[in-house]
Amino acid sequence: MSTIDALMLDAGFSALPLLEACLEQGVAIGVCSGKPGDPGHIRATRSIVEDYSDKEAILGIVRKKNIKAILPGVTDVSYETGAWVAQSLGMPGFDSVETTAILLKKDVFRAYAQRKGLPIPKAVRDIESVGQLSYPILVKPVDAYSGRGITQVQREQDILPAYQSAASASVSGQVVIEEFKQGSLHSHSAFIRNGEIVCEFFVDEYCTVYPYQVNSSCVAHQMSETLKNAVSDCINSIVADLKLCDGLLHTQFIANGDDFWLIELTRRCPGDLYCQLIRYSTDIPYAEYFVAPFLSLPSTFANKRPAARHYVARHTVSVSEKTIFNALRYHQLPGELLESVVLKKSGEVLNPAPGDRAAVVFMTFNDKAHLLKNTGNLKHHLVVSHSFLGKEK
Repeated sequence: MSTIDALMLDAGFSALPLLEACLEQGVAIGVCSGKPGDPGHIRATRSIVEDYSDKEAILGIVRKKNIKAILPGVTDVSYETGAWVAQSLGMPGFDSVETTAILLKKDVFRAYAQRKGLPIPKAVRDIESVGQLSYPILVKPVDAYSGRGITQVQREQDILPAYQSAASASVSGQVVIEEFKQGSLHSHSAFIRNGEIVCEFFVDEYCTVYPYQVNSSCVAHQMSETLKNAVSDCINSIVADLKLCDGLLHTQFIANGDDFWLIELTRRCPGDLYCQLIRYSTDIPYAEYFVAPFLSLPSTFANKRPAARHYVARHTVSVSEKTIFNALRYHQLPGELLESVVLKKSGEVLNPAPGDRAAVVFMTFNDKAHLLKNTGNLKHHLVVSHSFLGKEK
């Protein structure tokens, strides 16, 4: 049985670029997940089928196998477990458990942001305090992902069912209630070295199937330098205040003009092959940059804000109603297909977003105008065929 130097707490398809980045460095790496069908179990040096949310079990595996490094994948749980194990064993790449909770738990982060005067939607933790907020409001689980359990509420009588829905989607049963902010959705992905942002990317994001899950995106081409600088300075202040270790800090924010509000922060790699969107758009080795601190490897950053060299959009194919996946249909494509990562087999059930996806597709365009015109409409061109008799979903 192969010995391993490092263990990644993820074996899903979105973690494959991270796994490959480790293997390219000659690292003997194992993967761990509770799903034996995850593709990482095939690609890794060693496969370990274990629920990585079980911190004690992972700590036991790392100790028993004398593993020297641990890496998160594309889930918050993988980072939380990794931070706990790393703190127990003195491994690199992770913040403390306390700092991790500040960044990853929505309610804890909002309390921190309010103390520091950071731009966030006004938020409360309990129904009794909702009178402090202006409608519409969003009711969210503090620790769910991909938009699960989120409800927009327009009036007081709808708060209780929304609160109950959010609580049921939360591992901890905790909920945060915040004012809804009108604007465009974006992400800021920043690599930190020695307490400073050394490389950063801004991305435009669209939620066109499920209202709180991103399914289309491209590198931002029209965002003002004023807004970019303001977001970057804000995130840098968090990096300095919390003394964040080397690694990635990924942020979702809403912008309206040059105003912005922080929505979510995380230190794990964003999912649905976000790292490949950056690579295909800028030629920057995002996955390699991400894994380096966990493996104590150096990285060289030539530019703080690398320019896009290619006009690439990413689209996650999903549906709003449960159906059968037979094929992925390309309908009057507005650009050229670059890559399709199909995640379903013909005949399999495809559950509605945000709980499932059929494929992640990358498409290239000839120029910026066509990229920006079409990215938010890709759901009309990349569709699920649920019948070979010509029906679409």
